[in-house]
Amino acid sequence: MFIAHLLFSAILFIGALLHGYGSFLAFPDNRPALVWSLGSSVFAIFLSAICVLCAYRTVDRALAAICVAGCLAWVAVVLAFGLSIGNAADPRVLYHVVTGLVLAGLALADMFGSAGVTK
Repeated sequence: MFIAHLLFSAILFIGALLHGYGSFLAFPDNRPALVWSLGSSVFAIFLSAICVLCAYRTVDRALAAICVAGCLAWVAVVLAFGLSIGNAADPRVLYHVVTGLVLAGLALADMFGSAGVTK
C-alpha cells in the first residue's frame, strides 16, 4: 500500500499543478477568481503532502484520520465544482474524485489496519 499512497499522492500533486496552470490561463484578468482557484491548487498540494506523510507513518491513526477528512473534503469540493459547471462527469472532476477517494480509502485502511499497534 506504500507505493499506492505515493503514486496517488503524486497524481494529486500533478493534478494540483495542472489546476494552478489552468487557473492562470482561465483567469488572466479576473484576480479574485484566480486567487480562489489558486487556493484550491494549494489545498490539493497540501493534501498530497499529508498523504505522503500518511504513507510513511502507517501507525499514526490521527494523521490517517486527517488524511481521510481532507480527501473527502476535496472530493466534495470537486463534485461541487462539477455540479456548478453542469457536468459532474467532466474529466477534470473525475480525475480528482477518483484520486481523492483512493487516497481516502488507503488512509482508512491505515487507520483500521494499525488498530492494535501502539507507538
